[in-house]
Amino acid sequence: MAITLNINDRAIEVPEGSSVLDAINTSGTYIPQLCKDPDMKAIGACRTCLVEIDGVRGFPASCGVPAADGMCVSTESSEVRDLRGNVLQLTQSMMGTNGNSSKGHRELDIALNHHEIEQSRWQGRDREPIDTSNPIFNIAMDDCILCGRCAQACQDGHQFIGAIDFLGTGTGSRIGTFMDRPLLESVCTTCGQCLSVCPTGAIETKVPTTNVARTVSTTCPYCGVGCGIKAQVDENERIMSMLDDPENESSVGMLCVKGRFGYTFVHHQDRLTTPLIRKNGEFVEASWDEALDYVAERLSQYNSDQFATLASAKATNEDGYIQQKFARLLMKTNNIDHCTRLCHSPSVEAMLTSLGSGATSNSYIDYEEAGCIVITGSDANSNHPVAASRMRKAVIERGAKLIIINPRRIEMCDFADLWLRPRPGTDVALYNGMAKVILDEGLADTDFINDRTEQFEQWLEVVEKYDLETVEKVTGVPAQDIAEAARIYADPPFSGSCLVWGMGITQHTNGTANAHGLLNLAFVAGQMGRPGSGISPLRGQNNVQGCGDSGCIPSSFPGYQLLTEDSVLKFSEAWGDEPLNAVKGMVVTEMIEQAIEGNLKAMYVTGENPLLSEPDLHHAEEAFKNLEFLVVQDIFMHETAEIADVVLPATTFAEKDGTFTNSERRVQRVRKVIEPVGSSRADWDIICDLGQRLSAKRGLGLESEFDYSHPSEIWDELAGLAPIIAGISYERLDAEGGIQWPCPTPDHPGTRYLYESDFPRGPRAKFVPFEQGPAAEEMPSERFPLILNTGRVLYHWHGGTMTTRADGLLARMPELQIHISAEDGKKYGVEDGEWIRVRSRRGDLEGRALYTEKMRAGEVFVPFVKLKDHAANFLTNSAYDPSSKIPEFKVCAVRIERPDADGGSRRRRTEAGIPVR
Repeated sequence: MAITLNINDRAIEVPEGSSVLDAINTSGTYIPQLCKDPDMKAIGACRTCLVEIDGVRGFPASCGVPAADGMCVSTESSEVRDLRGNVLQLTQSMMGTNGNSSKGHRELDIALNHHEIEQSRWQGRDREPIDTSNPIFNIAMDDCILCGRCAQACQDGHQFIGAIDFLGTGTGSRIGTFMDRPLLESVCTTCGQCLSVCPTGAIETKVPTTNVARTVSTTCPYCGVGCGIKAQVDENERIMSMLDDPENESSVGMLCVKGRFGYTFVHHQDRLTTPLIRKNGEFVEASWDEALDYVAERLSQYNSDQFATLASAKATNEDGYIQQKFARLLMKTNNIDHCTRLCHSPSVEAMLTSLGSGATSNSYIDYEEAGCIVITGSDANSNHPVAASRMRKAVIERGAKLIIINPRRIEMCDFADLWLRPRPGTDVALYNGMAKVILDEGLADTDFINDRTEQFEQWLEVVEKYDLETVEKVTGVPAQDIAEAARIYADPPFSGSCLVWGMGITQHTNGTANAHGLLNLAFVAGQMGRPGSGISPLRGQNNVQGCGDSGCIPSSFPGYQLLTEDSVLKFSEAWGDEPLNAVKGMVVTEMIEQAIEGNLKAMYVTGENPLLSEPDLHHAEEAFKNLEFLVVQDIFMHETAEIADVVLPATTFAEKDGTFTNSERRVQRVRKVIEPVGSSRADWDIICDLGQRLSAKRGLGLESEFDYSHPSEIWDELAGLAPIIAGISYERLDAEGGIQWPCPTPDHPGTRYLYESDFPRGPRAKFVPFEQGPAAEEMPSERFPLILNTGRVLYHWHGGTMTTRADGLLARMPELQIHISAEDGKKYGVEDGEWIRVRSRRGDLEGRALYTEKMRAGEVFVPFVKLKDHAANFLTNSAYDPSSKIPEFKVCAVRIERPDADGGSRRRRTEAGIPVR
């Protein structure tokens, strides 16, 4: 219901429940509102939004007055304007040296200018020291007016982190951290939310943003959350800053440290800007014509079995679609894969088997509405910070129960009701044990089981073996905790339960079994198909979901259409009536083995660095060096590009148009922010040019199949072939924002959650039973007594190709931190903060020892970012899950030692007499 009130004699209509300040803002009338962020609740601290209201005594703050029908409000009467001017002068006097440290472009300056105030008549505070401890931004208390917006953003307004808040009382009030320590010593994650809301510039980047020429809305290029960002560009075509986007439904006005400050890699001096061809062992610059003609000539020499390509989950949907079309149509092969193989392929395989769809079933808003959230095998705070904030909101604001299942103590444990700490690799036993509790205590959703599932009896035969006593012995988790977790999950205090997992589940030799264990748990509790429930395998890369959607997997065409006779005919007819290969292609781990054996002879790698991301890097290096021809297309020179025959310079997310699809199936626009650096080109544009040359070289007559003038044309073709996104267009995305698939028609609103009534595989989901198998391929021994665990960290992304070229992020973590328990440190003669070595049977790395309570004795954690030439995958083994073929990144046997233990670091497979392969 709408109400109408008068603002300065203008009738303004606003929804019932609005404040007077909302009505003023709706009218477009300016009024100061220094403590009110548009996206947060009013706190009424600054008193600068004073107004005059007919029939109301005094001059109330408009942010705290409910708008009423027929109300008459004045913002510019002489009395209220004078009073606001006095308030603004008092506010200005709170700043050091009579308020002369104003920045000139902040909200306070605009308010002062509007009221024609140059300097406060009152004496300012004495100058205070600036907190410069954070490498990205400073806090200058001289400019603080105690509006409270930064504390609100950090506390319960947005991020729910709690690094800064009000300290003291009365005239001694100030903004600060716990114990008034420097910001860098607090729990601050450098997300910059405080900076984004500060009205005075008291919190400001070390390199201030100036001379903004334009602002472009696009999508973050880091993780799968899919945050909306607004890039501010100066007159010299340089990105000056990234702002959050309050209208983005995935990030709702939040960003993490990478999204807000990790953009400077775009302008880094290391960017590839011209094609390179290896001649006589050295790279030589070449024109695009020379480079692409050479690549077309070389690729024309290989048949379908001899060629494979790796697509990029960093690239757009349009890039991926063109790459798989190139492979299938011109190279006649389904040998295309991408990094999903190394992160969530077990999840996808299990979900395709049990449900018929390999995507997250719910949305981030379901986390906020859930009565229980289970996070297992995921450090959400580091991997998906904005999604983690939405989970914390559910716990803090709504009282949702939070259960963490993780061998490490992660930050989210601080908010948890229960933390289960299983031994690595024992997940199947744990989930089977939880399921048995649900069954034994009558908590199972029998209607869901009977009406919507199949194969329950076969699964039940297996689960009955997993009594609590047995599961406790296998997992190390106390029986009472297992039982309590099961009870809360099956019967949350309100709404439903969300089951969230990450690569701690999948990157095991039993990864597919783990994923099935979680799905079975959701089925027996009936926790899907309704708001506030569902399953969430949080996707890693920004477009790993979209890369699979667009067909960059060896088993399916775009839209997860399997390589059936009907699908092959459909895509053949769509692509010029050219015959297509119906044989399932190789996954990336198979490509490695086939290259070593000499069967795979040529590869085209875009936006991937397998010589950093593959396990057992020496083994991977041997494979790639055994290729006859290697093309790498990327934004930087890296380990894989260094051994390539041709290197092609691609554009970043900021230099092209397209779409990304995030972890909640939301398709979002990527918009060109700046012109391409050097002669770099968009991935789709490069592959189309190459495709036309290769088609002509082979006499296929398919040049028109790679003739596009804009990515929107590619999207239209993709959407026309993939029913799950058939109703999504650039026009809709630009007008409505992100849309979640399935969206089969132009008038379909998109789908918040899946499986309300049926499943893509049919009317019933399938229970798939699994027993607990060996915890890992490689277990501790006398020589290698510790278990290695790997994962991401907040300040870097994946291997670090982008984040190590963002100075602020690199400053936050410039070297590897090797997490160990104090007990193990003392046992093996390693001091906290000492430079140490971690060694496995395959190689070694070095980094800084960090004693931490996060680790228990017998376990070591190393992030898999590469810093100072040290990377975790020098240690990991190439054992893999036999079903999904994902490598076992999460568990291998290692030892820790001082670097001088044998006279220096050796990254070769010589330990225990094992030869280099």
